[in-house]
Amino acid sequence: MSVYFGIISIMIAFALIAGGLILAFMRYQKNLLAKQGELHRLDIRYKKDLLKNSIQSAEDERIRIAKDIHDELGSIFSTLSLSINQISSENTSNTQHFQNCKSLVQTGIASVRRISHAIIPFEISILGLEQALENHFEVINSASVITMNLETNFNLEELSESAALAVYRIVQELSSNSIKYADAKKLLLTINRDVQTDTISFFYKDDGKGADPNSIRSKNGIGLKNIEGRAIAMDGEAVFESAPGAGFQCCITLPFIKNTKLC
Repeated sequence: MSVYFGIISIMIAFALIAGGLILAFMRYQKNLLAKQGELHRLDIRYKKDLLKNSIQSAEDERIRIAKDIHDELGSIFSTLSLSINQISSENTSNTQHFQNCKSLVQTGIASVRRISHAIIPFEISILGLEQALENHFEVINSASVITMNLETNFNLEELSESAALAVYRIVQELSSNSIKYADAKKLLLTINRDVQTDTISFFYKDDGKGADPNSIRSKNGIGLKNIEGRAIAMDGEAVFESAPGAGFQCCITLPFIKNTKLC
């Protein structure tokens, strides 16, 4: 009988030890998965921070280049214009030639302003995002047969400066692609705010010729990657859709970041 109880005791001991080992292993697995998840989140956050810093560095470089263009070339053209005016007033025998030169200088000045304003959207900080977009649409509408319309359900000036700049850059990229590749006649941009989820939805559509979904990335690869990069850097996402004869659509969801200057 004592032998029997001894065997039972040993079996119970082994069962308890095995159960303890199993529980310890399960806790180890749980902790390991939690640490792996945390490392994955940190890795994603690190990559997003790198992407955000890269975009900010590119914007800073744009600002520097635009200022150099505006200040240096603008000054040169202005001085040249004054010199031509001075020479033409002293020499009236070749008036038409001087007028042609003056016209070229004025064209150069206008080009400098246009390029520097395209690189840096001064209108965002001065007039606000909505007016900057309206001005962009006006340029497109006046320079081509394309019409571009904006619809929104909230005041775009509520967006932070970084979010407003991201939206403006995305619109620039998308409208440029529609003009270059899609043969579109109508462009529609809708920006709505969802108060419940505290997000903004950005919907862009053209009525162009469209393309196979697999080919739009190869044709507009860099531009679409830039758009995706801006969305990811702001903890958002971008989805692109297209089909032959069905135009192009882009849907972007971003967290709503309030303009602190309005607080």
